[in-house]
Amino acid sequence: MKKSLVSICIPTYNGEKYLRETLHSVQVQTYRNIEVIISDDESADDTVLICEQFKSENPDIPVSIYSHNPKGIGANWNYCIEKANGQYIKLLFQDDVMESNCIEKLIYYIKKYRLEIVVSKRSIINSESDVISCGQWYDNYKDLQIPAGLPDTEFYILSRRAFKNLNFDRYSQENIIGEPTVSLFTRKLYYKTGPFNNNLKQILDYEYWLRVLSKYNIGIIGQKLVKFRFHEDQASFVNSTQHIAEGPIIKDILYSKFLFYMERKKIKEYFIRRYPLVKKLVLLRYKLFS
Repeated sequence: MKKSLVSICIPTYNGEKYLRETLHSVQVQTYRNIEVIISDDESADDTVLICEQFKSENPDIPVSIYSHNPKGIGANWNYCIEKANGQYIKLLFQDDVMESNCIEKLIYYIKKYRLEIVVSKRSIINSESDVISCGQWYDNYKDLQIPAGLPDTEFYILSRRAFKNLNFDRYSQENIIGEPTVSLFTRKLYYKTGPFNNNLKQILDYEYWLRVLSKYNIGIIGQKLVKFRFHEDQASFVNSTQHIAEGPIIKDILYSKFLFYMERKKIKEYFIRRYPLVKKLVLLRYKLFS
């Protein structure tokens, strides 16, 4: 039986510094029925040249390279995905690295549990490709799920019902699913959920995962299948220094799509805050029965 085609989608912009390492991780994948879709936002360095060299040196891997006018990070992600032919989409950013068995493992879990999306844990590497194991950023984000209350298991299926038992302070402020580069999802999911929101900069991945979770369960693999590079040039780091005020959007999404899956205390707080009359009724009831 022929294996399902996986489209590895690599949005690029001035990524020559780490791109060769990223592409090498594609080259050594144990899962071979892949294509590579590269969407470039008019890079001014050797990014496109590196991609063309990769294409010529790997004739067994179908590689398509597209260049277009920049319209934002999310637009580049969307453009890349919309050029894909595969049943499955594997986003890979120009500075990240896949373990050699990454796609093989992702495909195994997504098919075994009949899911539309799976994500994995990830290692953190620096600009020199050394694994990071200390520091403030590492301490805060070495694992995205455990601080929110998700179990540390080999595999876990996250549903929206789980929010009732999770740490609201964490999942209402931080991405507890993962960076896009740790994901594998079906093309069906993308077209059912819609594109990434290009009006957002800092939280567009988490906003997207919450939209996904409102429709589909998300499988979380305990194994680290991707090396996520933390460095000062990455878009998320640059955005974080600009103090982009997108945080309240997450709570708005949670209250609109997941309110009745939260713990009762948070539901009560929401209604009291939004409907002042409810607060007055609660206080009145307390006085009458105290």
